[in-house]
Amino acid sequence: MQVGQFETEDSSKLYYDCWSAGWDEPCAIYLHGLESHMGWFLNLAQFLNSKGINVYAFDRRGSGLNKNNSRNFSSRYMSSDLKIFIDLVKREHPASKIFLIGLCLGGKIAVDFFSYYKDCLDGLILISPSLKNKLKFSLYDKLSILFRPNSMLKIPIKDDMFTSNERCLKYIKNDSLRLRHIPSQHLLEIVKMDRHLKKASGNIRLPVLLMLAGIDKIIDTNGVRKWYGKLPSADKTLKFYKGYHHLLTFEENAEVVMEDVAEWIKRRSDA
Repeated sequence: MQVGQFETEDSSKLYYDCWSAGWDEPCAIYLHGLESHMGWFLNLAQFLNSKGINVYAFDRRGSGLNKNNSRNFSSRYMSSDLKIFIDLVKREHPASKIFLIGLCLGGKIAVDFFSYYKDCLDGLILISPSLKNKLKFSLYDKLSILFRPNSMLKIPIKDDMFTSNERCLKYIKNDSLRLRHIPSQHLLEIVKMDRHLKKASGNIRLPVLLMLAGIDKIIDTNGVRKWYGKLPSADKTLKFYKGYHHLLTFEENAEVVMEDVAEWIKRRSDA
């Protein structure tokens, strides 16, 4: 693992990690969820790397190692951040195919990316994407979004909504980088992404792998299934993991999920 920084459009510097497998091997770029950071991706990153896949991940503005860098938190800037990062990976691996992995909010950001950019990726993997969600903010929080843009809102997610794995629950509970509150202005920007969803989805014609949990109290899996059914991609795969919770790669039998990700990437890399 190597930690570095890359410079964004507005001259911010964001931390990223990479796990190298080889110059011409396929590459996977990971976008983390609302409360998490790239550290939550470590087990999947190491697994994919062991299968000969170059892996890259960066912390979103205002999260993880970039927790103190939250200026210009918006759909456009987050898509710009991702495009700059994709270009960085392409410079390092010009002969490799590049796949984007988005978990929860990372999945929503990944889809939103296609309202700005097309034809710069070779595949899209969405793990429990928050394109439709079950989270309920209070009336006070909703009013804060409109009238108190600088207020901090508690994210209404309980630890056991993520996973049933006790070891991972302990990690989540004690994670000092976990985002437990979010500025109301940031939440508003996330909600605004819904406006782009139809346009972005219509631009997704590359291969897609959608992975959903059987026990998900964070996202609306039925709503996401309906969205998936309308995607214009000619190569799309849906994997449903009965008995699994939202964070598929944190569950006791996570290796099944990770193997599915690796196999899907390798097959489309060899095509």
